[in-house]
Amino acid sequence: MKTIYSFGISLITLALFSCNAQQSGNNTQKQDSTATVATDTTHAAPMVGGDQDEHGCKSSAGYSWSVIRQECVRPFELETKFKDLNNSTLAGYALFSKDNKQVEIFAAEFKPTIVLSSTGTEIYGSTDQKYKMEKDAQKHWVISKTEDGKTAPILQQE
Repeated sequence: MKTIYSFGISLITLALFSCNAQQSGNNTQKQDSTATVATDTTHAAPMVGGDQDEHGCKSSAGYSWSVIRQECVRPFELETKFKDLNNSTLAGYALFSKDNKQVEIFAAEFKPTIVLSSTGTEIYGSTDQKYKMEKDAQKHWVISKTEDGKTAPILQQE
């Protein structure tokens, strides 16, 4: 009986030490894989805001260069917002000059932005006469494009 009792205690002790050694091996493996991940992330993609265009604007933070203001702006923070009539997932934005003689349009259609100049009361046009912005019957701004002799609205104020 004493032999069985001693043998049982030896087995339990052996089992405990085996589990402890296995857990410590797993911790080492976890630490090694964590170190590898940490090393890999230092060579990952640049941080948000880590890019700049030729004017110093950080496009990943939503900034674009404004010709009218001569500074970086976030178009989506501007008051005048347009819906793109050709693609419902896109939007456009307008920035008026202080004297309202010019308006800069930020939209997928215009890369870089386009500046329209006042040609009359609440009418703006591009120098090549391809684009025109004016108010519709509901007093919403509409930007139209003339191509091949046909004029069609491309952006409409929301």
